[in-house]
Amino acid sequence: MRAKLIALLGGLATACGSHTGSHDVATATLSVDPPTSQLMILNGTPGTESFTATLTFEDNTKQDVTADTTFSIDSTFGAFAGNALSMMTAGKTAVTASYVDKTASAEVIGLVKDIIVQTGTCSASATTQCVSDSDCTAVSGGTCVGAVSPMAPTWFTMPEDPSRAPKIAYPAVGVIMPPNPGDFDVHWVDSAGNDTFEVSLTTEFSDVRMYVPGGNGSIAGGGYTTFLADEWSAAVGTSTTVTFQVRGVLSTNPVSVGSAPPQLVKLSNDAMLGGIYYWASTGTYGIYRHDMSQPDQQAQQYITTAQVNRCVACHVLSRDGKEMLVTYDGGGDTATTVDVATATAAASGGSWNFATFTPDDTEFLAVESGTLTVRSYATQAVLATMTAAGAVSHPDLSPDGTKLVYVRPQVAGSDWAFGTGQIWMRTFDQSTNTFGPEQQLVADAANNYYPSFSPDNKWILFNKGDNTQNGNENMSYNGPNAELWVMPADNSAPPIQLATANISAGLTDSWGRWAPFAQTFGPDSEQMYWITVSSKRDFGVRLVGTLRPQIWMTAFFPDLATQAQDPSAPAFRLPFQDITSDNHIAQWAQAVIQ
Repeated sequence: MRAKLIALLGGLATACGSHTGSHDVATATLSVDPPTSQLMILNGTPGTESFTATLTFEDNTKQDVTADTTFSIDSTFGAFAGNALSMMTAGKTAVTASYVDKTASAEVIGLVKDIIVQTGTCSASATTQCVSDSDCTAVSGGTCVGAVSPMAPTWFTMPEDPSRAPKIAYPAVGVIMPPNPGDFDVHWVDSAGNDTFEVSLTTEFSDVRMYVPGGNGSIAGGGYTTFLADEWSAAVGTSTTVTFQVRGVLSTNPVSVGSAPPQLVKLSNDAMLGGIYYWASTGTYGIYRHDMSQPDQQAQQYITTAQVNRCVACHVLSRDGKEMLVTYDGGGDTATTVDVATATAAASGGSWNFATFTPDDTEFLAVESGTLTVRSYATQAVLATMTAAGAVSHPDLSPDGTKLVYVRPQVAGSDWAFGTGQIWMRTFDQSTNTFGPEQQLVADAANNYYPSFSPDNKWILFNKGDNTQNGNENMSYNGPNAELWVMPADNSAPPIQLATANISAGLTDSWGRWAPFAQTFGPDSEQMYWITVSSKRDFGVRLVGTLRPQIWMTAFFPDLATQAQDPSAPAFRLPFQDITSDNHIAQWAQAVIQ
């Protein structure tokens, strides 16, 4: 819970009128006043301004036409009620005035300033908000837990002492995110004994400062705080970079401040869209989903044990998000189709373990016991069987439906657990359900598996791991040394490791998958894609040494891959997940169908 300081200052001016003169409107010009505005958005209270519209005729006489003019602004920034603007988001944009067939514009700048001081709760009543123990005495007794002194903002004007500086633990230096990531976590480690921290977000147009206690991380001296999705979006606006910083003081003797170096978060040019469906294997387990266009929402249960009273695990989505395939109760058991909009499952027409849809959703290619078949989505009937020079698994059709990539294990096991996998590709003709000759893409001493085509058909993402677990037949399932690699789909260059995203070996970076849309980055609009991976890496100071898999995301830059350079960026954890859950098998669709 938070208490916000500083009240909204300022007022608004109004003007109205209409054109009643006999001048020729066709030759008149329209103008907006004020032509430029700076509106302060204080602690979530909108900045306001009232605009007037004026016609100027050829003889230089003027008419106020405000009452008959329509004013508008990009809804990202705010909204109009008549001629009165309420602006909620930081940044620079234009106000447009429309009168008859004429338009005019004015520049408006939103400046966000927030001071957020964390309040606490009474130990005897978790619902009673407090700032000090006295707030609890009158209501329920007990002490005030978790509150920061209202005086905390003044402590951070004291001189700097580098020896008291905390160290940032999350996000990583150089991280790239979409502009709408949802909640934004900042984590730190403090060894100087600081107990009160200022965590700030700043851009050209915003200055947001949060004052929180430390010591809430899972390791000694570890602390974290979260900017909620609406706080983040209001501060960031349309900025392409955000600077965050952590500073600390000792509340009992706040005579000096320790400051971690500011860190920069770079943002893609485009908002994140699409839907992600993943499998949670702890608690209420099953398939959860999240609509990326709703960053303020948490993941919702879609098909879980609470809803169908049985295990639903492996799943695959059609690219448009309308259809799904699921396998029940573990590998090798029954499977079926699901209408995503209604979550209605058809009666099982057989079993399979991995599958991929044709672009029109009418067919799917599925694997059972090393054999790939083409099946009708409507009936689940087998339409064709693919012959291969060995058992196959992990199929994925290119988005255009013309190529199939898959794995041929060299050490037998099951569809989901095998060793020394090789990546192969062949053409596919849906009109005849026939396949071209096999083409080997990756064949080395490692285990290569989980291949996946990029949205533009040009790249294949896959896992590479070693062969040292359980006689090497299980390394494609939960392999601790799994890493992300990528290669051109035309086999024109060797594979490249996504080293920056992988960080290091031993993190079980499995099930790499592409988000469905191309995006751009930077002033030159460099092409990029997003990739998600299930990983057991530490999450700042909240998950340390737990080996709990969560879904992480990294940027992928095709131009770097073409130049044989690492095409990835530091990964960040997708914030809509339950932090107590083990999450795997993230699958993407272009939309969440309700």
